[in-house]
Amino acid sequence: MRNTGVLRTSVVLAASALALSACGSSSGAKSAGGSGGAAGGKKHTIGVSFDLLNAIRQAEKASIQSAAEAAGYSVVFDVADQDAQKQASQIQDLIQTQKVDAVIVIAQDGQQITASAGLAKAHNVPFLAVDRSVADQKDLTFQITGDPVADGKAVADEFLAAAKTTPLKVLELVGGLTDQNAIGRRDGFNQALAGQPGVTIVSQVPTDWDPAKALDGTANALQKDPTINAVYSPSDFLLPSVQSALTAAGRLAPIGDPKHVFTVTIDGDQNGCKALRAKTLDADIATPVGDFGKQAVAAITTALGGGSVPAKSVQAKGLTLNQANFATTSSQVWGCAS
Repeated sequence: MRNTGVLRTSVVLAASALALSACGSSSGAKSAGGSGGAAGGKKHTIGVSFDLLNAIRQAEKASIQSAAEAAGYSVVFDVADQDAQKQASQIQDLIQTQKVDAVIVIAQDGQQITASAGLAKAHNVPFLAVDRSVADQKDLTFQITGDPVADGKAVADEFLAAAKTTPLKVLELVGGLTDQNAIGRRDGFNQALAGQPGVTIVSQVPTDWDPAKALDGTANALQKDPTINAVYSPSDFLLPSVQSALTAAGRLAPIGDPKHVFTVTIDGDQNGCKALRAKTLDADIATPVGDFGKQAVAAITTALGGGSVPAKSVQAKGLTLNQANFATTSSQVWGCAS
């Protein structure tokens, strides 16, 4: 534990630098995308509000902007910096002051965002959610997310396959519990492993999607139980923290090394792809972020045209990327192609 403070500072500073770099690439908290073209003879603007801006959010933003540009829409983009109240204020501004024609959100809090959906409905503005599901969907026009339960089960499949040759003692990290993705990824994983031989969850670490908490929790668990030989991280966002803790414990080693800790994560970002290439990560369940923007913008076009969106809620299962299929499948994963 002597190195944990240094490691924690390093990881937090790195995460902060990444966030500043990401925000800088999008002209601060607000930027415009698309050309402001016409659709049905009227120019339309989509207001977008994200909870934060990390690697996967950058890919989701690009997906929305690309689809909007193709449809002839402009985009006004806001980042809430993981503050639900700030996000509510941003959405209010988009609807009432900037008078956007539609709103796309990634909610910081799936419960609180329902008030913003109600505001949008009162102003006849289509309101769409991507990536994170909204708790109450009565005022929602459309949402597209991953399938977190299926993704958690896909992670479990990787653990069960590995356990056929080596029994696994697992450290399970859990994301923020206001996020249905975190809950679903946890539940799908645990349900699939229930009663199965060869895999034992010996520690669960709550992270609240905080890299510093993931670092501390992983380091403490490894120190408390040196027999841990497997880690489930529910997001690539936390992978640098996990690998920093493994490095400090002398446990970050490539596949085939006796010290290797079997590790699986979800998202398919650049961190995951880099670790797969280095053979320090065994598998990654990649989120199909390219579908999010396409389907959300298509639903906006339907709604603005007075049509009924065929399906109110869509889930897209992740793609399993592992060492066996990396050479043939990595080109389909957003983080490996960027």
